[in-house]
Amino acid sequence: MTTNAPGIIIRQAVEADRETLIELIIQGFADVTVNRWREERYGIIGGRTWDEWKADDMRTIDVNNVVIAETDGKAVGFATLHVNEETRIGTVGNNAVLPEYRGRGIGGMLDARVLELIEEAGMKFAQVSTGLEDCYEPARRMYERQGFKELNRSIVYMMRLSERNKA
Repeated sequence: MTTNAPGIIIRQAVEADRETLIELIIQGFADVTVNRWREERYGIIGGRTWDEWKADDMRTIDVNNVVIAETDGKAVGFATLHVNEETRIGTVGNNAVLPEYRGRGIGGMLDARVLELIEEAGMKFAQVSTGLEDCYEPARRMYERQGFKELNRSIVYMMRLSERNKA
């Protein structure tokens, strides 16, 4: 266990945390509006809601690649990582803090621990991706405080094939 601030503990996830992780990812991403817009415009994709897709991320992830933030015995956030032995790049994956616990530095503490684990795994670089929408602005600021530098920007386009211009 790592303690980074009074009342906040960052610890390694264990298998018994699986259901808690599912709750955290759904609640922690509830205000990511771009995903709600996609569902409103295009409906359910692949037979599952966006929440179900995110929950599946937590059902299948190796808990050894997840850290959890707790305060007063309650899990309030998490962060995941992935290491690529070939490229020597570690990736900060899904990460979220419950809305009522944001603004306390918990996300930064989670990401700092993930970066330590990535470095301990022998990676030479770390990367993270996030959206360009306003709802991602706090995440972008946090990554920049951690030392990440913007590499490139990307826009994802989507359309119903039934609406495609048939020229």
